[in-house]
Amino acid sequence: MRLAFLAKYREAGLLLIRVSIGLLFILYTAPTLIGGPKAWAHFGAGAGHFGLHSHFQIWGILGSLLGCLGGVLMIFGLFFRIGVLLVLVLAIGHAIAVYKGTGFRGALPSIEMCFVLAGLLFIGPGKYSVDKT
Repeated sequence: MRLAFLAKYREAGLLLIRVSIGLLFILYTAPTLIGGPKAWAHFGAGAGHFGLHSHFQIWGILGSLLGCLGGVLMIFGLFFRIGVLLVLVLAIGHAIAVYKGTGFRGALPSIEMCFVLAGLLFIGPGKYSVDKT
């Protein structure tokens, strides 16, 4: 095989995926976390798709905390599977909300992210992590 030499960079590739996805979730949710009650209410309005029609500020800050904390845990590899679960809950909620709004084609990127996160849940953090699992 011509590309067999890349197998020795498996752990570096896993680190790249882990850090990039963690950064994406932090960049997506941190402005909401910093934005205050109005931003929390806007972010938490997605909870209306699940039959929760009040306390949007609480749902918004909870969702943005899930995203930021999960992203940080993913980047460092510390409590990696817990971090992936936190972000996966947020991604599944987003996929369902987008699916109800735009249909399957609109929700496809969110569904793909759910599958990537589920795969990371099984793979684990790899060799380059803070807790060295």
